[in-house]
Amino acid sequence: MAFCLQGNRYFWPGFFLLLSSLCLCSPASGQLHQSVAEAPSLGQVPLAPPEADFLTPPPAPLRVPSGLGGYSFESGPSLSPSQLETLYTSPYDSNLSDNPRGPEDCPDCFDGYYHNSSSWSWSVLPDKLLYKSYLGGPREPRLGQGILYLNGTGTIWSLEAGGRAGILRYGSGPGERPQGWQLDLWGAAFPRLNMKNNSELDAVDFKVGFPLTWSKGAYQAKFEWNHISSHIGDEFLLNNPTFVRIDYLRDAFVLGGGYFLNPDLRLYADAEYAYRVHGGSEPWHFQFGFDYSPAAESYYQQPNRPQPFLAVNGSLRQEANYSGGVNVVTGIQWRGVESDAVFRIGLQYYQGQSLQLEFIDDYEELIGVGMWYDF
Repeated sequence: MAFCLQGNRYFWPGFFLLLSSLCLCSPASGQLHQSVAEAPSLGQVPLAPPEADFLTPPPAPLRVPSGLGGYSFESGPSLSPSQLETLYTSPYDSNLSDNPRGPEDCPDCFDGYYHNSSSWSWSVLPDKLLYKSYLGGPREPRLGQGILYLNGTGTIWSLEAGGRAGILRYGSGPGERPQGWQLDLWGAAFPRLNMKNNSELDAVDFKVGFPLTWSKGAYQAKFEWNHISSHIGDEFLLNNPTFVRIDYLRDAFVLGGGYFLNPDLRLYADAEYAYRVHGGSEPWHFQFGFDYSPAAESYYQQPNRPQPFLAVNGSLRQEANYSGGVNVVTGIQWRGVESDAVFRIGLQYYQGQSLQLEFIDDYEELIGVGMWYDF
């Protein structure tokens, strides 16, 4: 009896431990545990299921296309490759690559994006232009100045005081690559000051225009109405009393187009017909050329880095027996990533009929330095 009592000290604890483990593993006990876990009490959060893995990180943001010209980041569950392929359909590859193979491989793709008109909408006062002014055009709406040497006259101060803005667009929205249809408004004055005569005004030309522009991918076009008039300076008339002033004026329609061989290089051509002419002007004017200007995408890795530019513009005028002039500008530029405006400094060379239309019969050669801000 003493042995049994002494053995009980080891036997009974082991017996109850074995019995409790068997009860916890029984089906009835498992059902009871599950029902208790699934029945939340008032003011308490339900218990998580036993299989929950609290060490699993939350799903990473999913990079999905947001539409024309870019991507957005939205949180959500991970998608399988087949779901991503269904979500992102592109004439390139069924992936999220930003590297284009070229416009020739995909007419609707440009700058790495697939363009379509499914999400176009109306925008009042859009912040960017669809058809930017020609960098080599000597009579475009911009802010600029140049110190140039004019053969036969000496040093002149050539100014460009203008601006351009979008009024109404049906096309892409903010943050997307500009495309669609857009109505713009621009105006500019082009005075020439003679630095030899105390910076007196020789002449000034005024221009204003309303272009309706279109752009999609590598292609762009415009249809524009513009007015130009030229005026001689009072000081010039006082210094040259025998000069015969002309009232040069023209109201014209312009049809133009451009094509980007790549995002940095554009070819363009314009045909202009004036339905109202005066002061020696004739109906037909033409201009053509190219702009090499690195696009904003080149600045994402190293923003604010200067880049080289080169622009050549040729013009023909009916009143000059279809002669005209050639303008060449080259130097370095800074392009705004947000606004897409361009600030340039460099050299300018022009040869041809006078840029000041009051001197329409003069042939001139200009060379010098300048700076320009293009919208």
